[in-house]
Amino acid sequence: MKRVLFFCLLLRCLIVPGVDALDFQIPELVDMSGFGTLLGDVSNGQPHGKSLQTGAVYGRVPRSDLMLKSATADITAPSSGSVIYVQADAPVKTLFSFPLGGAMAIFHPERYVSVISGLDTSRIIQSAGANQSATPRELIVKKGDSLPGGSGSGMYPPNVFGLRLFDAQNLCWVNPIFLSSWIRDQTPPVIRTARLTKSGDAALIDISGVAARDARITCAQGNYRIYIDAFDTIVPGSPLYSAPYRFLALLDGKSVVDSSFATAKCTEDGLSFLGNAGSSREAVTADGLYSVGTIALVRGEHDLQLLVSDYAGNTSMLKASIIVR
Repeated sequence: MKRVLFFCLLLRCLIVPGVDALDFQIPELVDMSGFGTLLGDVSNGQPHGKSLQTGAVYGRVPRSDLMLKSATADITAPSSGSVIYVQADAPVKTLFSFPLGGAMAIFHPERYVSVISGLDTSRIIQSAGANQSATPRELIVKKGDSLPGGSGSGMYPPNVFGLRLFDAQNLCWVNPIFLSSWIRDQTPPVIRTARLTKSGDAALIDISGVAARDARITCAQGNYRIYIDAFDTIVPGSPLYSAPYRFLALLDGKSVVDSSFATAKCTEDGLSFLGNAGSSREAVTADGLYSVGTIALVRGEHDLQLLVSDYAGNTSMLKASIIVR
């Protein structure tokens, strides 16, 4: 995690000659798995945040990137910028090969940096008219340039790439899903499980499937953490699951929790998702539920609504009546 923070701080100190105003567009692709997805996790026999690489398991840690599947071995550059870092894949595939494989970091206007991984960077340098001794700052990438991936690189299989977008001004990784205007998503997220856990108490309250009006949950007053297991399909018809974008809790009609996968803040303890403290593992439980926020329940009867939305605004909801004693 310290390495991630060091990289964030390093990017903030860079001074790179400016280019045209930022114009960022994720190219139209075959498939996509999104920001916040739990890499390679399997929950209740169903993939949750399924990886694009068969058999790859990375633990229950939210991703700060998009995983993109192209119809070809190439991907087009989403924006123009100056190359500030180039990494070649390990020459021999071993357990210790670089996870990102061939990768490059590109500096854009407004102090944004994109990191594209799964590339054949040696071919990119050659096609830019530079020799192997060229420094990264001598390379300029134009929006729409073809970036080759070859036969797979790092943890990425053939035709699959990683894309990260870093805000060097605010020290956070940004969810770039909104830069995919070609997607037409009309499918709401699926909520599998939701529960409340009282602070300092191992006991939990399962609020899944209690939408009926005569259903009641009884609990003691106190502060409760909300956990939700939900997933979303970004590309219609895709078998790949992604994290939802936004989690909203309404208590008696009033918003009490509003968290989202808009960004992942860089902190001294690592990446912070959904407003949780770093490291990023704090944002998800051992059994794969997202920790979305805390509510205070006082004595009386309350109506609780949990709304889960994707980036396109499609929303799913759970309702529960809670009697607090």
